[in-house]
Amino acid sequence: MATESQAAALARLAADTKTACATSADITKAAAAKAKAAGKPAAKGFCSCAKAAVAAHSFYASVAGGVIIGIVAYHLVNKYWLNKDDTAEQSSAE
Repeated sequence: MATESQAAALARLAADTKTACATSADITKAAAAKAKAAGKPAAKGFCSCAKAAVAAHSFYASVAGGVIIGIVAYHLVNKYWLNKDDTAEQSSAE
């Protein structure tokens, strides 16, 4: 009796270990096998709404980065290039 419960416990431990150490490919295969057994079509990667969300967030991040770079460039150009004559006059006056 004890060996049967030990064998069952070891089997559960092996299944848990296999699940914990599974790669994403293993998980995808297991989900496809489970869906096939249930008679449902298997999911294939991201849904289109997730792809659109990733694309939109990438676009918004690019826009935000461009705005920040533009503000910094404007500040530096205004400080060093456009006011170059004023700073030369101020330094010679001192």
